[in-house]
Amino acid sequence: MALAVFDLGLSVEAVSLFLMVESLEGGKIDKSENCTATSDPVTKQTCIEKWNAQEGDFEAAVKELVARNIISAEHSEFKILSSDVWITK
Repeated sequence: MALAVFDLGLSVEAVSLFLMVESLEGGKIDKSENCTATSDPVTKQTCIEKWNAQEGDFEAAVKELVARNIISAEHSEFKILSSDVWITK
C-alpha cells in the first residue's frame, strides 16, 4: 500500500476509492514468489458495484484522484500511477 496517500489531504471518499482500486488491482500479488495470480482490469463499473456511498461521492473521488495524478481513468479503466508523479500540492 502506498502509505503516502494518507498524507495528501485527500477527502475520505478519495482515499477510500484509492484503497479499493489498489486492492482490486491485486497490489499484494508477489511475482517474486512465483505467484501466478492475475487481476482483471479495474473498471468504473466494478468499483461502482462495490461502492457503498452516493454515486456523486464516487464521481467526486474519481475527479479528485485524477486531478492529483494519483490514478488514470482512461476508457473507464482505473490504474494507480507511480507515487513519483502524484501532485502533492
